[in-house]
Parts: sequence; C-alpha cells; structure tokens
Amino acid sequence: MSHLPFENWIFDREKLTPSQIAELEAHLQTCQQCKRIQTGWKEVETLLHSTPLIPAPPQIVNRFQASLAERKAQRQKRQVRIALFALGGAFVLASMVFVLRLFWTVPPARLLSDLIGWITLAPQRWSEFQYILYYWGSQIPPLALVALVFLLTGWSILLLTLWFLTFQRLSKLGVRGQ
Repeated sequence: MSHLPFENWIFDREKLTPSQIAELEAHLQTCQQCKRIQTGWKEVETLLHSTPLIPAPPQIVNRFQASLAERKAQRQKRQVRIALFALGGAFVLASMVFVLRLFWTVPPARLLSDLIGWITLAPQRWSEFQYILYYWGSQIPPLALVALVFLLTGWSILLLTLWFLTFQRLSKLGVRGQ
C-alpha cells in the first residue's frame, strides 16, 4: 500500500480539500502506520505550541539590529549610486542627441557667429537687466519695500529657529525609526 500522499497530507492538513480530508480519514481507519504518524505529529505540534518562547539575549538583538541597519544603509547607497548613474547617463545621452541634432540642422558657421554675437552682447544685456531692476525697484512704494523686508526677515528668523531646534533635538535624542 502506498502511504506517500497520505503521509504528506498528515503534515499539511490546512491545504487539503474536503474530499482529500475524507480520503485521509478513511485511510487512517485502516492503516496503523499512518495512524501512528498522525498521533506523533499531533504530539509534536502540541509541544511546539506549548513551549514558551525565550527572548533572545540583548547582545544578539543589538548585533542583529546593527547588521540590519548597515545592510539597509548599504542598499540605499547602492540605489542612490544606480539612480545617479542612470541620471548621468540619460543626461549625457540627451546632450549628445541635442548636439547632434543641432549640428545636423544648423551649419557650424552660423553657430559660431551666433556664439560670438551672444558673447559680445552679454554686457549690454546685463546693463539692460540692471536698468529693468532699477526701474521696477524705484516703482515700489517705500512702505511696501519696508514691509517686504520685515516679512522676509521674520520668515528667515522663524525658519532658522526651527532649523536650529530640529538639529538640537536630533543631536540630543537621535534619529528614531531607522
């Protein structure tokens, strides 16, 4: 008589269909060997469930947590390196496509003349930009300018204070949740 499927079913009863359970029960009525296996397995399960769990020593727990944190940090560093490498590669590829497309559509002589024109007109563009800032800056009423300065100063002080308190708290309590 083949006992193989029935022995497997005894050890893994949770996954059985109702028809398999009925077949197993019928087999257990006739086969003493499988009945002894089932009785022994029930005793083992009872012992496993009744045995109290012993907590691990703190040294092992600390060592395991440190190892886990180190592996997590290494995995994060590796992911950052992969992401930066991918972004760098995408940037290089996009730059190459842009340059090739540029040279394909615009003659190099025109590119050179445009570059020289841009370089020679840069000081003029800078002075125009300064004039625009001066003109629009002079249009702002003095009271609004003072209010803007106070508003920016207040927000700066608030954010710097929060930043300082956060660093102070982190230095005293440490970072949790890692």
